[in-house]
Amino acid sequence: MDKNWDFLLSEFRRLGGIADNICQKEGKYGRGIFSINPSLKARIFTPSKLLVKKDDIYLEGNKLRIKKDKEYNQEIRDFFNFYQDNFSWGSGGKETTELFEKGLSLFNSNLKELIKKYSLVDLEERHQGNWDNVIKKHFLNARSVEFENNSVICPIWDLVNHKVRSLSFVISKEGISAPNYPASNCEIRFAYRNMSPLNCFFAYGFFSKETIVFSFPFSINIQNLGIHISCKGIALKDDSMKIESSGNKIILEGLPIADVNHPRLPYDYFDEILRKIAHINIPKDLLLKIFDLNISIRKKIIDESYLVDNEVSRALSKLMLYEINLISSHD
Repeated sequence: MDKNWDFLLSEFRRLGGIADNICQKEGKYGRGIFSINPSLKARIFTPSKLLVKKDDIYLEGNKLRIKKDKEYNQEIRDFFNFYQDNFSWGSGGKETTELFEKGLSLFNSNLKELIKKYSLVDLEERHQGNWDNVIKKHFLNARSVEFENNSVICPIWDLVNHKVRSLSFVISKEGISAPNYPASNCEIRFAYRNMSPLNCFFAYGFFSKETIVFSFPFSINIQNLGIHISCKGIALKDDSMKIESSGNKIILEGLPIADVNHPRLPYDYFDEILRKIAHINIPKDLLLKIFDLNISIRKKIIDESYLVDNEVSRALSKLMLYEINLISSHD
């Protein structure tokens, strides 16, 4: 076993962490966490004292450090420094983040404009400022978790890879735990959060076959009824439904248009919208038109992605094709 790994776990445990029956090695999804003995349960628990607020972290040279004016004792600082230098930022994390962001920066102006208009991500704004700080920001954003109303970095926990349709991690006032999985010889993974493939791509820097797709922003006039329906294109959480209605204008915050786990969701959700706004005369094929509009926009993004042809644009094309297939499966 790697000496640095052994030292990391010994310090982690000494500071109140639990790391039972785990090791780090290369797997199908890159470097991940596995059970040492597959017949025994593995357990990870990071105590609250080891959680470091994202806003308390800065770059000192090329290393991530806790700001000197923040209240963390020297043991926590030393542990954080060793962890970041040898297992996170300094062990491929910075390079992986930079490769993704550089790939995005090479998108042509047409592709950037499509992404800004429909994905609500402004790549020019994303990359403004000092480049090293841009990389630090997106590295930390991808590895942070919400704990007691703060975005925090959670050592050991953030070495675990994401898996669609799996259990989520467990948050308590004491700290953050990996799910209570049974013994297994598979890589230990959990769901970072519920999201669409596109949200996952821009948040974490990889394509994942997430199970739900949301509509891009749209604006449709139903002339015979004098109604204007628009959608902001927000990815919704927890089946939320936010509708603004003013005169003949109906504004939706977001709209699910495909769901692997609940294929009827787009239809049921849209029917509920119509019920809430009491417009029973809206054409039944309106949702199908919204499907078609979303597919056509995704095809435009694919066409522009092909013109760039780097690893990141190819991942975006793959993602768009996946979303198109999910949307089309409900026609």
